[in-house]
Amino acid sequence: MTTLDLTKLPEYLKHQRWFAGKAWPIKHVTVVDHATLESTPCSMSLAVVEVAYELGQPERYLLPVKPSTDGVRDALEDDDCLRALYGLIRDAGQLPSASGRVVGEWIGRDEGLAAGPQTPVRRLMVEQSNTSVVLGEQVIIKVIRKLEAGVNPEHEVGRFLATRTTFRATPTLVGALRLEGTAGATLALAHRFIPDATDGWKYTLDRLRQERPLGERFLSEMEDLGARLGDLHQAFGSAPPDDPAFAPEPLLQEDVQRWSASLVGELGVTLAAAGKLHTDLEGRRDRLIEYARRLAQVPPSGQKIRIHGDLHLGQVLRANDQWLIFDFEGEPARSFTARREKYSPLRDVAGMLRSFDYAEATVALEGGTPRGRVGPSRAAFLEGYRKTTRGAPFLPTDEATFETMLRAFELEKLLYEVRYEMQNRPDWVRIPVEALLRMEEAP
Repeated sequence: MTTLDLTKLPEYLKHQRWFAGKAWPIKHVTVVDHATLESTPCSMSLAVVEVAYELGQPERYLLPVKPSTDGVRDALEDDDCLRALYGLIRDAGQLPSASGRVVGEWIGRDEGLAAGPQTPVRRLMVEQSNTSVVLGEQVIIKVIRKLEAGVNPEHEVGRFLATRTTFRATPTLVGALRLEGTAGATLALAHRFIPDATDGWKYTLDRLRQERPLGERFLSEMEDLGARLGDLHQAFGSAPPDDPAFAPEPLLQEDVQRWSASLVGELGVTLAAAGKLHTDLEGRRDRLIEYARRLAQVPPSGQKIRIHGDLHLGQVLRANDQWLIFDFEGEPARSFTARREKYSPLRDVAGMLRSFDYAEATVALEGGTPRGRVGPSRAAFLEGYRKTTRGAPFLPTDEATFETMLRAFELEKLLYEVRYEMQNRPDWVRIPVEALLRMEEAP
């Protein structure tokens, strides 16, 4: 193993943009597993370290490192090491580790995908929690820095879509690198790179900033977006019974009751905190709780399936006049187990509907004039989704149940937005608060 000066790791970690524990005093850092990759002209170690803090739970991180006079050097700064790491994935190679093994997995069909020793390397600086690199403008590798034990949802979903469905409206997963053993985790993922793609959030904002009513072209694009989500849910719903991680399950009364009770609890906590700053929320609790309780009263119909879990305009791409859905990692604050839970697909629908409201409100915060474009965008998106999923067994069989469940999941998303904005962007909390007030006033 490349010698690691453990005394220098705390200071090294605190200077890495992907390290999440900068705000907490580090008690100590230990190496829990490691493997050595020898590949001319690169030699590096893949070390899994556990960071123990003075307070709070320990965290694990992946450190690809090389020998250095400073004690620690990030191997991913070396293009040859990045190519070697990709080669391990591309060749489905294996490396012994201290407590298990590092395994490359390749499911790509194109044998020539960025395989040469001189393949150009381009680093992306947009992510904070991982390291992303484009090879040969064909493959994008995401090296996962903060590790979590268990099945990584993005790896699992990507492999399912690529190997067991015909859904291709996504940057296809072509390979992965995982650590097997006591410190088991997914270390890296490789997807086909989509050149000249624009994320849906930027694309939508650019259209809304034009300060005019939405045209038929944009509404048609929103309808197409709804159709692509419908296609995704159809793919999830197609899982056979012998695939327990994806096979649809009946939606039971106890499910809607549990979701309703959770929503009531979130309402109490969120409104108690937000009401201190936004007094116009006072006295609205009972009416909003009524929406949450209606969820428990619907006759259960449909199914629970795997869903995206964190869907909004920033999780879709626009490329070649097509929509692509990506980033199946789920909500980062939730555990892998929670992110892999099967749910009503209407939860994804609600997330995207809320994103339209955020886009219009963002333009207003920039000084633009709202022009009532949220309603038409929502309607077009829902039209595309309903057309594609008509008769699907995973959706409620009657319109009243569909509307009640969708409204409840929108409320759930709104409460999450209020809590997030209060903690991170207090100036933006008015966006979800005003949406809560509109919901409370609706019949």
